[in-house]
Amino acid sequence: MATALRVSIVLDPATAALLDASRLAMPDTEIRVHGGSLASFSANGPSVRWTDVLICQIDPTNPRDFEVFERFVHDQAGRMPVVAAVRDLTVAVTRRVLRSEAVDVLPIPFTPDELHQAIETGRDSMVRDSSGGPANAGRIVAFVGALGGMGTTALSTQAGMIWAEKASVCLIDLDVQFGNAALYLNMKPSLSLADLIDASDRLDIELLRSVADAHPSGLNIIGCPPDIVPLDALTPEFVDKLLDLAVQTYDIVLLDLPGAWVSWSLSALQKSDAVCLVTGLSVPGVHQARRQLELLDANGLGERTRIILNRVAMPMFGKIDLTDTEAALRRQVHFVISNDYPTVSSAIDEGRAIGAIKVKSRVEKDVRKLVTTLAALVSIPIAAA
Repeated sequence: MATALRVSIVLDPATAALLDASRLAMPDTEIRVHGGSLASFSANGPSVRWTDVLICQIDPTNPRDFEVFERFVHDQAGRMPVVAAVRDLTVAVTRRVLRSEAVDVLPIPFTPDELHQAIETGRDSMVRDSSGGPANAGRIVAFVGALGGMGTTALSTQAGMIWAEKASVCLIDLDVQFGNAALYLNMKPSLSLADLIDASDRLDIELLRSVADAHPSGLNIIGCPPDIVPLDALTPEFVDKLLDLAVQTYDIVLLDLPGAWVSWSLSALQKSDAVCLVTGLSVPGVHQARRQLELLDANGLGERTRIILNRVAMPMFGKIDLTDTEAALRRQVHFVISNDYPTVSSAIDEGRAIGAIKVKSRVEKDVRKLVTTLAALVSIPIAAA
């Protein structure tokens, strides 16, 4: 069965409100309409990766608008055909748009036949560009702690080892000051994120692969710099490029983020298909998690966020009551990871998976459930529990 072509249509909210969605149905085509700007769409990593062909409304008379359009089309050349949708379309505007590497121009308002023709032009362009083979379309899952000491790195490394059983996985430690991901895997990589930062002007897939170090479990890791560096050693532009290359290389990219919000944090989170906010049952943990949730919601990341309660002492009988915690968070708790300090501590000390330390432990079952659920959320296969 052929895979449906995935088309995103980005229109300003006023135009999107007038569109009759019931007339968009086309054979072998899935269409999503986004009310907003190209800038907001391009910042939504999951939506960009989902899209095969983009139809985007632009205003060619607005220099800033057209500059954003040209840059996006150039960055997506060879991967995502882009069709411009323009009001009051003229021959001069058509010529200008087509010089920007867009594959077609669509007038607003457009008819179903005109839309179908533009989509087919995009489809044909994809066929011509696919001679070198389709690019990988991996997924990104970010782990961030509500505050320090929540066990975020332990969770990201253990989840990564489980995920690596059935998919190609890379964990990138973006905590450039106090990252411990490599240490938790008992690894001492000869290269690190610092080497990618130093070579940012020639960063490509081959360089990325050469820096990633493989754990015996199959998990690849790009460790934090060996020396403490300023948080602003990373930039939003570098993080964007790094993650774009990573999802072309691996099925799953896991991010271990610092607790501090810096200029590039939002870039990493907006690229992520899921954001795992790790906290505990302590009053400070719940309080800081609530603050983080408010910030994530304000940046349109609330729907992608999953709350993980880590190191929870489970009752002997029945289930733990999370009513008060969820009331304080004003959000559902999605995952509860049981507390098993001896097993997890031994796994960290030896750089091994929890299951290699204690077979069928409750904490391993919880982490496997976390991975299975996240895999379904981002549509990537993993090993059965």
